[in-house]
Amino acid sequence: MSPRLLVLHAVVAICVAVSATACSPPATSPQEAGGTAPQEAPAPKLRADVSFACLWWSEAQMEGLNPDAPPPKNTEVRITKWEYSDPVGVPHPDVVDIVVTLVDSSGQARSDLEVEVATEWKEGSLRDATDAVWSRATVIQNFSNVSIGSSGQQTLRVPVDLEAVMDSLAQQQKWPYGLRATATVRDRNSVERLVEGAAELPIQRGD
Repeated sequence: MSPRLLVLHAVVAICVAVSATACSPPATSPQEAGGTAPQEAPAPKLRADVSFACLWWSEAQMEGLNPDAPPPKNTEVRITKWEYSDPVGVPHPDVVDIVVTLVDSSGQARSDLEVEVATEWKEGSLRDATDAVWSRATVIQNFSNVSIGSSGQQTLRVPVDLEAVMDSLAQQQKWPYGLRATATVRDRNSVERLVEGAAELPIQRGD
């Protein structure tokens, strides 16, 4: 084939390609094509919020507080860590409460729940926190026949004796560098797990 014919064939091929592109239908969305758009998962109607609380001195009590004759602790505070860095200002209680708040947004009261509360401890040597590992989970409290009224909330509490754990581990030259609490909510009739919540409390030793 002559060079002139080769050029002519190339021009024709380009024109056909351009024409096909121009005639192609525009892209359509799933809705325009008759399909349905992906739906977001609905928010759970039941949830379990886990936190830690303790009794401590109020700010007014801490002003001029005599550590040798302290007043009673009567103010509840939520804590996110246990730290013996300030003997008064930073809470480091002997006992903390695991607070489980059940929230049901369905708008209907229910009384068919069981709640299991378990703990794990992050145990390591007194001298080095880097070797600390989490213990196996241990169930410390079972609540049966738990109900949630018209308010949509129910609060459960489980006290944990931190001082006793610290003293026990100290005999092994160890320290609890963290406490993890897990609340598992089940249907009392079917024993089906409905929801689970968890929280961790870092525990920092003083110098």
